[in-house]
Amino acid sequence: MQILKHDLNANKVPTPVKSLHQDTDGISGGSEAGDLFGKALSMASYRPAGAATDGDSIIAVGSPGEGIEVEGVDKTAAGRVVTLRVTAGGAVSELQDIQQEKTDVTGAAEAGDRFGEQVTVVNTSPRNVGSTTSMLLAVGIPGENEGTVVDSGAVQTFSLLGAPGLTDRWIVPGAAPGLPGVPGANQLLGTSITATATHLYIGTPNGPGARGAAHLMPWSNVTGGAVAPVTSYEPGKDGLPAVGKAFGAAIQ
Repeated sequence: MQILKHDLNANKVPTPVKSLHQDTDGISGGSEAGDLFGKALSMASYRPAGAATDGDSIIAVGSPGEGIEVEGVDKTAAGRVVTLRVTAGGAVSELQDIQQEKTDVTGAAEAGDRFGEQVTVVNTSPRNVGSTTSMLLAVGIPGENEGTVVDSGAVQTFSLLGAPGLTDRWIVPGAAPGLPGVPGANQLLGTSITATATHLYIGTPNGPGARGAAHLMPWSNVTGGAVAPVTSYEPGKDGLPAVGKAFGAAIQ
């Protein structure tokens, strides 16, 4: 992956900051065929303690093809996410290697999970010093099996600051955060996510709804606050025409 500034250089193109891959010094892991490092990217501004402004950034890098070794067995395409801090001066450093075999992280790395197929990060309070409740990450895991339900998928949220297992929350239909429905085979939850300062947006184009749906989940549902109602949009309901399919396949 290549990090660029918005400023144009003498060649009238965005100014390069740093080129990164898994063999770059300071980046964990190693480059292997099929890792797909950088398949999903998302960035948010960050104000560290002692800084006057939010001049730094944190980038989440999805690597859904990454194999994770568990007790000597390689779990092919289990997936992982790397978070990077980019300072205002252009220095880049790794913050966390996030995957399901990390201490206290919910779930377990399994072949084909594709953890990191989609990522979205947000700073819910960009003018203030970043905290564990304002710097947030959501990770799509479309190959996750929920019990015996194959490829039902899941979304997992984390804080971008601190150890991943301290704040992670598990989102599947019918669970505590309030996403409606029930897990179903091949729903591939986690293929469509994005975020704003107030809500996590989750697309469910493959069900439970027959034509797909899109859901707006308040961040408080996964950050320890009150669990508020999830707003859902689905063809055939609340004035939306009952036509088409895969509603929610892309959310921006």
